[in-house]
Amino acid sequence: MMRFLWNNQPTTYLDWLNNNFWWPVILCVLIVAVGIYFIYFYKPKVKTPPLSENEVNLIIGLFGGKNNIKEISNIGSRYKFLVENVEKCNLDGIKDLGCTGIFVSGNQVKLIFPFDAEKLKEEFN
Repeated sequence: MMRFLWNNQPTTYLDWLNNNFWWPVILCVLIVAVGIYFIYFYKPKVKTPPLSENEVNLIIGLFGGKNNIKEISNIGSRYKFLVENVEKCNLDGIKDLGCTGIFVSGNQVKLIFPFDAEKLKEEFN
C-alpha cells in the first residue's frame, strides 16, 4: 500500500514502527536490563549434599547416643530433638558443627543445621 503525504494514518506495521519508534527501544532496554540482572545479580541457592554415615554418627554421639534421643522432628532447617537427658548432650560440639539458634527447653533441644540433615531424621523415624 502506498502512503500519501496528506494521509497521516499509518497503513502497514512498518509504517506504524516508523512513527512510533520508541516502543522497540523500550522493549530492547527492558530485555537488556533483565539480562544484566540475571548475569550479575541473580545467584541461585546452592543445595548442600546430604550427610554421610560418619557425620550422622558424629551428630548422634554429640547428642549422647541413640539411647538418649527419643524423637527428631523438623520444620524446614530447624530441628527439634527430644532427648532423655540434656546433660549428656555436647552443645559446644554441636555449635562447632556450625549449628545456630540452639535453644534448650526442658528435655528438648531445638537448633538450625547449616546442612541437609534429613538422613539424620530418617535414622530415628
